[in-house]
Amino acid sequence: MRRLVEERVRHAVSAWDRFWFAPVETSTLALFRIAVATVILSWTLALAPSLYAFYSRDGILPGYPAYEGTLAWGLIEYFPGNAAITLFYFLLLIGSICLLFGFLTRLAAFIVFVCVVSFAHRNPWVLNSGDLLVQVLAFYLMLAPAGEALSVDRWLKTRRSFWEFPARSIWPLRLVQVQVSILYVAAVWAKVRGVTWNDGTAVSYAFRIGDLQRLPVPGFITDSLVISNLLTFGTLAIELAIGILVWNRILRPWVLLLGVSLHLGIDYAVRVGFFSWAVLVAYIAFVPPDSARSFILATRDRV
Repeated sequence: MRRLVEERVRHAVSAWDRFWFAPVETSTLALFRIAVATVILSWTLALAPSLYAFYSRDGILPGYPAYEGTLAWGLIEYFPGNAAITLFYFLLLIGSICLLFGFLTRLAAFIVFVCVVSFAHRNPWVLNSGDLLVQVLAFYLMLAPAGEALSVDRWLKTRRSFWEFPARSIWPLRLVQVQVSILYVAAVWAKVRGVTWNDGTAVSYAFRIGDLQRLPVPGFITDSLVISNLLTFGTLAIELAIGILVWNRILRPWVLLLGVSLHLGIDYAVRVGFFSWAVLVAYIAFVPPDSARSFILATRDRV
């Protein structure tokens, strides 16, 4: 009996180690880096028109907000002048571009994360959940060996094997995968504790908020109780399915495909900032390395 227990414990520990630390090709991580950097670069460019209105002393929030009980750090707290804000902005812009191409990737990822968090904590009142997710993805990318493949760093290191993808521990991508699962389970839990998600009218209300409407939704959708119920409860079902069933290898492609449809629909109808695109980028963490490698090499051959 004791031997059986010890064997099961060793098996469980081995499975745990494989789950977090098994070496895999960095092809998926390369695609993830490029996609995250593209979203962060777009996020950075979107800041430009309102940069000083949102973050300067002469803007809508003259002073650094008072945080109580949270570790909300940011460099802009110590360098609040317009010159410093301009400097941080261009550091973020240049860092995003370097991260996109994989040049000085470790340093670029660190600079991007620090700058994104600094802007976010300087004025949290202009953020939404998409901005928070961008911060999280930047943090995970900072921890990952993101420049090991498909990067300028790789080209400078070894040009002959540029199109190879050296194996590295999978744990940074696992963190992203776990984040996606928690995101959806937490979203469902928050929604079912309200009223409109339980009575089936939440989606109809969301589609009729004029300030957030991106493109018009036909009236027969927003005014129909049956369609509203289907869309509302369908959203809950899809989010719960992604949060749980994404760990099943057979069902994973199908639930993620449902998630892609869901977020493209949201982005069509409602202005939710970068939330949908940040979530879709996080899906890349679930792409098998061999599929990612095949996609990269096929794209190279076509180009």
